[in-house]
Amino acid sequence: MTFADLNEARKQKADALLRARKVRRDELAEIREDYHEAMADVLAPVDAHVTPGFHLSSHLDGWLRLSPFHAHALPWGVIIPDGDPGPHRWEVHRPPFFGFNFGFVPVRNDNFIVDRVHTLNPSLGDVGITVTMDNSDAGDFDYASGDGFSAIAFSFTPPTAGLVEVLIDAQSVEATHRLRTENEWGWSNSTTGQGNFLMLDVLHPSVAEPSYAQMSAFHLQTDDDSSHVRENLTRGAHYFAHLFSAGPVPANEPVIVCAGTRSFDLSGTNDVSIHSRSDFRWFISSVEVRISP
Repeated sequence: MTFADLNEARKQKADALLRARKVRRDELAEIREDYHEAMADVLAPVDAHVTPGFHLSSHLDGWLRLSPFHAHALPWGVIIPDGDPGPHRWEVHRPPFFGFNFGFVPVRNDNFIVDRVHTLNPSLGDVGITVTMDNSDAGDFDYASGDGFSAIAFSFTPPTAGLVEVLIDAQSVEATHRLRTENEWGWSNSTTGQGNFLMLDVLHPSVAEPSYAQMSAFHLQTDDDSSHVRENLTRGAHYFAHLFSAGPVPANEPVIVCAGTRSFDLSGTNDVSIHSRSDFRWFISSVEVRISP
């Protein structure tokens, strides 16, 4: 017999067992969902500073209004415009960058394996993060998450105190969500989500946390065998994020500004094998920074 025939026979046998004992599948599902929702709340990132990202050509009018630099092709290097000596002037930073930062926080139980691959070429403005979550023998309540980021970094001296405002122009190199599931039992279920962001982090004690712009997301709840490959972004296209630091910085004290990409993937499964992989890579074309008026 084929695997599909054997699996279908197993599901029918399980359903018959439930009917014989007058147990409803939706009642079992409610017990499972309460547990999964509680665990998802525990493992979800607590990020108050999340905004949407934008496809540049589709929001060109908004991009042109944000900075006087956008009326012309951006130059290389650190540029402070003539005729704008005020404390809220924009500075443009472009590759090569010489600083970088990266990090990864895995969470898992039971049979999950969580891993990552960082891409970091700061001189090119090339940043990326791949997160994998694999569970080939799922139990009743298995959970995992992978939270990783890669970023370029540079120094910025605020001419006045206030929030750091940043415009990130990033070109999508790769933006792929991949997920494969295999049902192991008759009343199983799984939920998997993948999310990618452009991020700003200002390394200063008064800045509580990074700020994010969500660029791509994928979510699937299933109890069946399935395979998915999705790209929500266009390779080679430019996207931008308009972000503010999560706290003010003082005047005339250099701070480190980090700009890059972050992925947060989360999976909860009940007897469904999970093979999750998200691949995101960006070319940071420019980072404009100033103290917000």
